[in-house]
Amino acid sequence: MNAKKFAEKIITDIKNITALPAKDRDESLDFATRHLFWEAATTLGLFYNREAVSEATRNQCRAIIDQIRAYQGRVAETSTAPTTIVLGTSGWRGVIGADYSLFNITKVLRAVVHLLKSPTYLKFNNYQSFADVQQRGILLMRDNRFMGDVWIAAAERELTTAGIKVFNAGMCPTGVGSAYVKDRGLAGSINFTPSHNPMPYAGIKFNPSDGGGAESNLTSIIEDKANELMHDANFEPAKTADASLIEKVDAGAYFRAYIEQKSLVFDLPAIRQWLLDNRHDFFMVIDFMHGASRGYVQQLLGEDTWQALQEAGSLLTRHEDDDYSFHGAKPEPSAMNQKPLLDILQTNRRRFTLGVAMDPDADRIRYADAHMDIDMNRFSAIAYANLLERGIKGGLVNSVPSSGFAAKIARENGQKAIETQVGFKNFRKAFLSGDFAMGFEESDGISFIGHTLEKCALAGFMAALTVISSKNQNISVQYNALRERYGYFYPDRAGVDVRGVSVEEWQAYKSAVVAILQNDLFKEGDRIAIGDKTHTIVRINTIDGLKIILDDDSWILLRPSGTEPKFRYYYEVVSAAPLDDPSTLLDAYREKAQSLLAQARERADARQ
Repeated sequence: MNAKKFAEKIITDIKNITALPAKDRDESLDFATRHLFWEAATTLGLFYNREAVSEATRNQCRAIIDQIRAYQGRVAETSTAPTTIVLGTSGWRGVIGADYSLFNITKVLRAVVHLLKSPTYLKFNNYQSFADVQQRGILLMRDNRFMGDVWIAAAERELTTAGIKVFNAGMCPTGVGSAYVKDRGLAGSINFTPSHNPMPYAGIKFNPSDGGGAESNLTSIIEDKANELMHDANFEPAKTADASLIEKVDAGAYFRAYIEQKSLVFDLPAIRQWLLDNRHDFFMVIDFMHGASRGYVQQLLGEDTWQALQEAGSLLTRHEDDDYSFHGAKPEPSAMNQKPLLDILQTNRRRFTLGVAMDPDADRIRYADAHMDIDMNRFSAIAYANLLERGIKGGLVNSVPSSGFAAKIARENGQKAIETQVGFKNFRKAFLSGDFAMGFEESDGISFIGHTLEKCALAGFMAALTVISSKNQNISVQYNALRERYGYFYPDRAGVDVRGVSVEEWQAYKSAVVAILQNDLFKEGDRIAIGDKTHTIVRINTIDGLKIILDDDSWILLRPSGTEPKFRYYYEVVSAAPLDDPSTLLDAYREKAQSLLAQARERADARQ
């Protein structure tokens, strides 16, 4: 079925959803008319997650989403249209059936092989020749996304054709793969995931032999070669895979042994014993978000512990089934997605409670207990303070949009605290130095000394259990105690999508807006009015967008997303005493951030 005929069918089906509000109906019909089918699917998904609808209406929406996914999958397998490859914060991400096609991903894979053969990569790993890469091999892994096995099969063909041994972990959390590569001495990994991006997206990420995200000196080689191949009329994908070079691996069993034998931070047997001893006083809910953490959490805790928790009514799991549309929601550990967990916990009367949600590739995690929703900005302070209390010393590294709470704890305890650009790959130098005990990003990523150079939701999960079990206190109790001691930090963020733009248009537009933000708006010493107060800008940070730090340590940051067409703004209010109504002041910071972004976009538009 061609796009025109498919659009006609989808339009008819959308019109048959009588419960669809006029705004959503008009928007989805407009997208379908313009053959922006994934955008129409997203609108329908947002609708049925936002509204209280009947099961029949939900099924109508999901049936359309399923049709769109199948159609885009057929396009992805047959399209030969080129695109522009940009390896951003965490690899290349694209829309299935648009820029992300089998033909294009094969070109990216060929470019990865080109990198693996390059003098730059061989020198990075201290390899003598490409034969070292071939013998050590590459780990292949994926999250639970549509067509994941199609991309894996393409990688097997490209890598084995080049004589490279392949270790196929199948569905595997990002942090587990990172540990496996480093611990087993592999030459690197290829991970097929767009992380927390919504259902239209697929992604590919390359990690070198130390398990961390590849930095620009490596990704630029992949990027340049892939874009060269986009315009190679003679390009031919590899036809077959050499099965003798492919080995299936049980990454879950490996990771359990890795933590038990080599972790510098987690005592897994002690965690299990505490859970068993307190199973009648403890309740935990886990949202797997249909993703790669399924099965891995169970293996970490062990079958006996898991069964004992289930028998004691101490455990509830959510979203363990396969669902490529992620029940119509954006699969990220967000406040909106966390609310059902919080509701469940608040009906529980047990002494200890914990809720966790992990995104599809299990590199992000968010927390809650019966009293509080706790994102990484807040949990990082709890986890870092717990390390210090247990005698695990070392500095703290975090990304520029992250809360300053944990950094203040570090500095007041004589430890280093530094911030980097967004992207866990930017923590490599700090972790490899051995001088830093923990790193985190406000986008719900965390890792620890001696663990992995990637963010790891399973590490975050073990950290939460360690925090609770080491003090016999819920995480919210510990968070409030830290606030009383170190001060009150109120972080928040928001953003605006830029929809309906091509990859090339987005790259040009975001560069123009960032140039305005960094060069045309402020200088140190300027005064800025926020709400009913006027502040002095004491410092400006431009390592990633524009961050203005104010005279009371509060701040605002504006930057484009590195993974999708979206502008993000972050802000944090800092106070020595608790605020009676922080929402009013946070609203003022959000409105100021929106205003500054609007100014920059208007100026950029005027110059085009």
